[in-house]
Amino acid sequence: MKTLFPASLLFALAAALPAPVSAQQPKVSNAQVKVEALDGGLSATVDRIRHSADRVWIGYQIAALPGHHIAACSDWNHSDNNSDDCCGEFRLEDDQETHVNREPQEPQNVYVLLRYEKASPVRVRIAGAGCRLNAGGVNFSWLPQVTPQDSLALLATLVNQQADDHRVMEGALFAISAHAAPEATSTLVQIATSASSEHLREQAAFWLGVQRGHEGFLALKSLEEKWSGDARLREKLTFDFSQNSDPGAEDELIRMAKNDPEAKVRGQALFWIAQKAGKHATQTLTESIQNDPETDVKKKAVFALSQLPKDEGVPQLIHVAETNTNPAVRKDAYFWLGQSQDPRALAFLEQVLKR
Repeated sequence: MKTLFPASLLFALAAALPAPVSAQQPKVSNAQVKVEALDGGLSATVDRIRHSADRVWIGYQIAALPGHHIAACSDWNHSDNNSDDCCGEFRLEDDQETHVNREPQEPQNVYVLLRYEKASPVRVRIAGAGCRLNAGGVNFSWLPQVTPQDSLALLATLVNQQADDHRVMEGALFAISAHAAPEATSTLVQIATSASSEHLREQAAFWLGVQRGHEGFLALKSLEEKWSGDARLREKLTFDFSQNSDPGAEDELIRMAKNDPEAKVRGQALFWIAQKAGKHATQTLTESIQNDPETDVKKKAVFALSQLPKDEGVPQLIHVAETNTNPAVRKDAYFWLGQSQDPRALAFLEQVLKR
């Protein structure tokens, strides 16, 4: 006797399964193109293909985060035709690629493109779905119906196996970070916390900050706690927080600037706070100049003031030069006032010289 399930339960079960993107085969020129079946899963299929030819590109499509992808700006014919949201034809064998932000922030799909030479990975790239691809005379295998979970597993394996090949590793990390699937964040966290290479951990943290929004911010805070004994990695995290879109990231930078036990970390946090400018930046910098116990940190805060817009930074530098009790700090304030070439700064320095 057959068991009947409510339709709502069947829909729920279907929704819980990993969903591949409905992929349209790209237009690929200068290549012998073959559509491959996913026999035994993505990893097994890639293994089979990469051992079947000396040189091959393997491509598939995934859903990507809105607003971020690599611009396919390599135009074979030097034309201005970008009707497919690309700058002409994306030449896979070229080196040019640029990370760009797109507005408005609309959902999009991208191609993940893997290059193998004698069965070894040599390149990982992504391009906006719909772009015309030029494979440069290399065979091209297209894989339809790849799930984001399988894609992330494959790319994570590439990252860990190719940690010493920065070109492959960094390309795979960026491709991971571009996935719309929430598992991309946990994949990056896993790499950032467990990779044997410090450079690899730093790069994973970077993409958490740049690409993964609020979840990336929470992941960075977790890494900060995990790296509490490593000042160098925490110093790197200040930049990652500065690149994160979550409103809490600036607050965390301010907290690090005030409370991190290492002077280098506090100083670096101050630098990135200054790049954001605004009321909070000015207040944090002036408080550090006044209250931080380390002269080197005070001097970094003075430099950071010089990086603010002049209407914010110059008056504060004048105030520091006039009132701070630390001669080294005042000296730096005078120096950066002179470098500013601002009329208010020059008038103040002229008055000082006449005293």
